[in-house]
Amino acid sequence: MRGITLLLFTLISLALAYSPSNVIQANDKNFQQIVTASGKFTFVDFYADWCRHCKKLSPVVDQLSTLFADYPQIQVVKINGDKDGKKMSKKYVEIGYPTLLMFDDQGKHVEFDGIRDIEAFSNFIQQFSGVRLDKSRQDEVEEVVQQEEEIGDAIVSLKPNSFEQQLQGTPYAIVSAEGSWCSFCKDFAGIFNRIANTVYARNKNILFATLTVDEQGSGQEVLDKYGVNRLPALLLVKDGNLDNAVVYEGDLRRIDKVIDLINDFTGTLRDSTGDLKEGAGVISEISQLIAGANGDYTEVITKLHEVSGDTVDFYKSVVESLLINPNAINLEYNRIGSILNKDVDKLSGVTIDSLKQRLNVLNSLRI
Repeated sequence: MRGITLLLFTLISLALAYSPSNVIQANDKNFQQIVTASGKFTFVDFYADWCRHCKKLSPVVDQLSTLFADYPQIQVVKINGDKDGKKMSKKYVEIGYPTLLMFDDQGKHVEFDGIRDIEAFSNFIQQFSGVRLDKSRQDEVEEVVQQEEEIGDAIVSLKPNSFEQQLQGTPYAIVSAEGSWCSFCKDFAGIFNRIANTVYARNKNILFATLTVDEQGSGQEVLDKYGVNRLPALLLVKDGNLDNAVVYEGDLRRIDKVIDLINDFTGTLRDSTGDLKEGAGVISEISQLIAGANGDYTEVITKLHEVSGDTVDFYKSVVESLLINPNAINLEYNRIGSILNKDVDKLSGVTIDSLKQRLNVLNSLRI
C-alpha cells in the first residue's frame, strides 16, 4: 500500500508540473526524476524572476514546448533558480541566467550557445536528439521566422553597377558577399539576418547589405576589385572609404566570432542578444583624466572638445555636476541603476542603450 501511495503521489506531482504551454516546471526535489532519469531528451531553461533576458525568452520557450508537444521523446522544462530550483541551478548554471541546457536520454548534457529564437532552438533539439519534426511542424517554424522577418529587415540589397554609390554617406557598412549557387551562403544568410535585425537593430550608424553574384557572373567584377576570393565573405567599410575596405574570409559559422569582428570594426560592444556589454560608451582617455583631475577639470574640458562619441555630452554633464557636487557620480550611478533594475520593461531599446552607456561611464569614474 505504501508503494502504491508513493507511486500515486509521484504521478500526481509530475502531472501538476505541466503548465498549459506544455512546459514542465521542475524544482530541486523532482529535477532528477523529470530530467536526468526520465530517459527523454530534455531542453531545460534555468531562469530567475529578476532576469530581464529570462522574461524576454520565456514566451519563446513556451512556443518551443508547443512545437514538440506531439513528440514524447522530447520535453521542455523550466526551473526557477531564484526560488525552488536553487540547488540545481547552483549545480548546472556556470555563468548566469538564462542558462539553456539539453540533456540526452542518459542524463548527459550540453549547453546551447547561439541565437535564442525558435528556429535555432528547434534545429538544436533536432540535431541533438535525432528526432525530426514532421512537415507541418517545420512549416510552423518557418512561418514564425517569416513573420519575424516581415516585422523589419535592416538588410539592403546592393547592385553591382551602383555598389560604391550605395555605400557613400554611411558611417559603417557590413556587406555580405554571396553567390546564388553557394549553399553555405544560404546558411550564412540566416546568421547575417539575425545579426542585422536582432543584434545590431538599434545601431542606425551601421548599414547591413548583401551583394550577390549570380550564375552568369554579374557582380564578380566587384569582388575581384576588392580582392574577395571565396564566398561567403564580409566586406567592412568605414565612412564609405572603399579604398581601405577590410575583407574577411574567415570562419562565418560562429555567430559569436562574427559579432566580435563587427564590434571591433565599429567600436560597438554588443552581445549575441543585442544588449550592450560592460564598457560600452566609455572613453578611457577621458575617464582617466577625470579620475586624476583632483577638482581641476580644465584639461578634461579641453580634451572633450577634441574627441567624438555617443557619450561625449554626458561626460561634459558629469564634469559640470562634479564642479557643484563632488559626490555627483555616486548619486547619478545609483539613480540610473535603479531605473534599469526597476523600470527596464517600460523603456525602449534605444533608451536602455543610452542608460547603459551612462552607467558604464559612471562606473569607470567610481573610485
